[in-house]
Amino acid sequence: MIKIRYVGSKNKISKEIAPIIQKYIDDNNIKTYFEPFVGGANMIDKIKCDRRIGNDINEYLIALLNKMSEGWQPPVVFTEKQYKDIKKNKSNYPNYLVGYVGFQLSFGGKFFGGYRRDHIGKRNYIMEAYKNTIEQESKIKDVKFICDDYLTLNETKMKNWVIYCDPPYQNTTKYSTGGFEYDVFWQWVRDTSKNNFVFVSEYNAPKDFKCIWSKECKTLLDSNKDTDDKNNIRIEKLFTYAIK
Repeated sequence: MIKIRYVGSKNKISKEIAPIIQKYIDDNNIKTYFEPFVGGANMIDKIKCDRRIGNDINEYLIALLNKMSEGWQPPVVFTEKQYKDIKKNKSNYPNYLVGYVGFQLSFGGKFFGGYRRDHIGKRNYIMEAYKNTIEQESKIKDVKFICDDYLTLNETKMKNWVIYCDPPYQNTTKYSTGGFEYDVFWQWVRDTSKNNFVFVSEYNAPKDFKCIWSKECKTLLDSNKDTDDKNNIRIEKLFTYAIK
């Protein structure tokens, strides 16, 4: 079940990746777990660690996650008219509500990608979003959520951490926060791996990275689908830096 709906959510594969990450935490007596791109918190809510930190550059998403960690009760009734007004007038509403409506009540979890509605009348998407949000809240109540560019974070404080990175995938639908410098990111992972255990979810990685897990998955994320791949199957992979 998807909790916070978010482009690129790892909820479907987190149950397979989380045990791999958890083993590194347990085997190495790790006290801090960190995600620079926490997204919908669908991985961090499955990890057990003394200190969990989730970062994202989207201020509305972080405001929502912080509100959820406080036990917030989301609305159970919400109209398309209200949705459109918040989309048009974000500054008139609290950031956490903008985040909730923009992600949870939108098609595919894409930020204000269109109001979710059921033309057949068999599903109540508003209530589904409410229940999913409430279910996730208890799992993130002790997570520290921050809003920053991962490159500005103080790397000197990151020592003997387990870090899981789920950046915007290269050559896929762009996130609402704009462009992403992949070469800079991979170098950041190399540098950070010197003192930490760093894991990266992607389809591909530079040659000096090692794939430690992979699985075929159907995705709706790619913007330029391969015409030869009618089922839109991609191979999800988990990488670590092969330090020499």
